[in-house]
Amino acid sequence: MIRDNVGAANGAKRAVVLTPRIDGHDGISELTRQVVHSLASMYGKDRVEVWALAGAGPIDIAPASFWSATGKRLRFVHRTMATAARSSINLDVFVLHVHLAPLAEVLRCRGARIVTFLIGIEVWKPLRSRERVSVRHAHRLIAISEFTATNFRRANPSLADCPLTVCLPGISSTEQVTCSDTDPDLSLIVGRLSSAERYKGHERLIDIWPDVRTSVPNARLLVVGDGDDRLRLETLARSRSLVDAVIFAGRVSDDELRRLYNKAAMFIMPSTGEGFGFVYLEAMRAAKPCVAVHGAADEIIREGTDGFIVEPGADAALAAAIVRLYSDAHLRETMGKNGRAHVEACFSPTSFDQRFRRAVEATESPSQSAWSATA
Repeated sequence: MIRDNVGAANGAKRAVVLTPRIDGHDGISELTRQVVHSLASMYGKDRVEVWALAGAGPIDIAPASFWSATGKRLRFVHRTMATAARSSINLDVFVLHVHLAPLAEVLRCRGARIVTFLIGIEVWKPLRSRERVSVRHAHRLIAISEFTATNFRRANPSLADCPLTVCLPGISSTEQVTCSDTDPDLSLIVGRLSSAERYKGHERLIDIWPDVRTSVPNARLLVVGDGDDRLRLETLARSRSLVDAVIFAGRVSDDELRRLYNKAAMFIMPSTGEGFGFVYLEAMRAAKPCVAVHGAADEIIREGTDGFIVEPGADAALAAAIVRLYSDAHLRETMGKNGRAHVEACFSPTSFDQRFRRAVEATESPSQSAWSATA
């Protein structure tokens, strides 16, 4: 827990996690689960509360109490105000989305200490005035990647001097059931098919797939995920005569997704807007090489060791990297093994717990990023 909090020594402090939700398959839900696991060991299982704006609390998140506003922001506000009205607040508040930071500010004014996470494209834009005030007053700021920290400072120069620690997330488990039925012609991309998230690169892969098929005639791309952009992407694939080459699987269960990671020859996601990229870790856990573009992926994938990273918009280089992996089974196997070892060494639950504890207790300068996974 934060060392300089009054009452921390005798264990009186409680931790409250403010999050959009904890039960989803999105990156914020996954990070929330990891944070809650760490807090349960730091504060004690009976001193951690999760307040979620929406969703339910899965029974396996960690020993912690759970409350949901069931999607009603006004309920969230009422709970915050009721807590702030107490004569004495003895809280450390962990904010998992900048849009919830103004609510944490109410608690800060009553004595709570605030740790705010900077996650994804929401903080790559100029913050609203009330969010800027909340971020300025936070006791700790934690960015989930150096890429996110850089984009945050660029978009919010008035906050560039705020002390900031980079703490890469991990993966909830490094266990992965391996199988021997890998399809050497199958590539995989996993992500929402959202018109608001076209940066993930689905359209780019459809555009270059005819070039990939010129060199690898049987190459197939399996698209896992769903959303309001799916129909447009399916129509685009048909217009490229890729009905049998680009397969849309929709949403799948966790067990099925693990099976598909195992079955695929490689994982490809040329996303330009990932704040981190948990799916790269999931693929590497399954010993699959990854193909990505420069950005947050550089802090996960080691170029030439675990996979290939190309420049954003470099379609020819992207296609060439995919073809190279298709054409060299030994390279795929070597990179896959390297990636799995990297996940076990640097992105395990234990590794994240150590980074998170040190980030919370850090007293670093604004440019500090000592607790990255590669340190």
